[in-house]
Amino acid sequence: MNIIIIEIILVLIAYWIGSFSFARILSKIFRNINIYKVGNFTADASNVYHNVSKPLGILVWILDFARIYISLWIVHLIFLKQEPKLLLLVGFSMIIGHYFPIMHKFKGARGIFAYSALLFYFAWLPTLVVGVASFLIVLFFHQIRFAKYMMVIMVPIICYILKTGKVWARYLLLASIIMGIIHYFVSKGYGDI
Repeated sequence: MNIIIIEIILVLIAYWIGSFSFARILSKIFRNINIYKVGNFTADASNVYHNVSKPLGILVWILDFARIYISLWIVHLIFLKQEPKLLLLVGFSMIIGHYFPIMHKFKGARGIFAYSALLFYFAWLPTLVVGVASFLIVLFFHQIRFAKYMMVIMVPIICYILKTGKVWARYLLLASIIMGIIHYFVSKGYGDI
């Protein structure tokens, strides 16, 4: 089968996988709560953590991360062994589905955890370093937005400096620029900016 057709099919499936909201499903199953009607009215792990249940919120973070990472691993193993740029596109489709799920009227999450899974898959060491630094910034200075943007911006920069990662750093930088723009508009839509 032609690689373009395979990529189109994989992108559509990835978007669909990204559209499943663990926050919505688990909040409904375990607490009978509509996540869109509590807290900041978003279907993300942070809203579950702060307004439904801390353990459930942590589980949603883990599941959101694992969904992206494991999906990328499977697609890479089976379909796109020699095509890391196309694999990045598949991963980004899952992120778009996470932020704008078709099955929830395009109202999804706004957290950075799913995107961190994509970064971790392509550049695990820079993502881990920046992730720890971001966590410390949130823990000691309570600067969540700064930590999110640091994850988006610093990972490709570190990849470029260290010449590491499964794709060229410029592709991660392009993905991070697009992610920053998406995150800005999502945050603005929710009134955070």
